[in-house]
Amino acid sequence: MTANGPLSGKNILITRGGKDGEKLAAQIEALGGTPFVVPMVSFRAYADLSASVFLRKLSAYDWVVFTSKNGVRYFLEACSRAGIACEHLNINWAAVGKKTAACMEQSGLKVSFAPRKFTAKDFAREFLRSGHRASRVLLPKGNLAGTEIADFLRKSGIIAEEWIVYETYMPEGAKEKLTRLLGREHIDFALFLSPSAFRHFKGALEESGMDIAGLSTRIAVIGPSTRQAVEKAGSRAAVCPDEYTVEAMLGALCDFVRLEEK
Repeated sequence: MTANGPLSGKNILITRGGKDGEKLAAQIEALGGTPFVVPMVSFRAYADLSASVFLRKLSAYDWVVFTSKNGVRYFLEACSRAGIACEHLNINWAAVGKKTAACMEQSGLKVSFAPRKFTAKDFAREFLRSGHRASRVLLPKGNLAGTEIADFLRKSGIIAEEWIVYETYMPEGAKEKLTRLLGREHIDFALFLSPSAFRHFKGALEESGMDIAGLSTRIAVIGPSTRQAVEKAGSRAAVCPDEYTVEAMLGALCDFVRLEEK
C-alpha cells in the first residue's frame, strides 16, 4: 500500500469478483486505498434453446459484434464444444471497448472494427458511417444486455440477431457479506462496473432493511449506462470518467478525492 497515495485513508468497495476484482484491488492498494472485495455479479453459460441454430448458420453472418469480454469467452466456449474453429471462419469481428478488443485478439479473432467511444449507440453510428457493409450481423450477449445496437442496425435494413451466451447473477452469500462489511466498516466509495452490479447492490441493501439513500458511501461508475442505472434508482454517481475504462475510472476517482481534500 502507498501510504501517501491519492486514495490514502479511503475504504473502497469493489463489486467485481474474479481476476478482474483482484487486479482492481491491487490497483487501489497501489494508490493508497484500502479495498474490500464483495462481488455483486457473477457469470455462467446460458442454455439458449436456439444455440444450435446460431452455431449451424454461423458462416452466414458477415459480422459478429461483441460488447464484453464475457460475450467473447462464452461464445468461443460454445463454438469449441461444437467443434468450430472461429479464427478460420470468413467473418468480420467487431468490438465495443478496448478490453473486449484485447480479449478477442488474444483469442485469435482479428478485430476489423471498434468505435472510438465505447457505448452501444456510439458503435452503431460509427459503424454505419465508416463505410463497412453488412447484411447479417450476430451479437453474442448476456441476458441483461440492452438491444440498442441490434435495434439501430435493424432500422438501417441490416438483419441483426442476438444470441444470449451467458447470464449474470448474484453470487451466493454476497448479500450477507455486504451487510457484515457495511456493519463494521465505513466505506468511502463503492465502485460499479455494470448496471447489474449496482442493481444487485441496491437489492441486497433493501433485503437487509438498509436504505441506499442513508449511506454516506459515494458511488463511482465506469460509464454512462451504469450511471443511468444509479440515477434511475434515485441516487447519484459522484465519479464517472470520460473514457469508459477501469483505469480512467480510477483516475477520475483520484481527481475527485484530490479536489475534495483541497
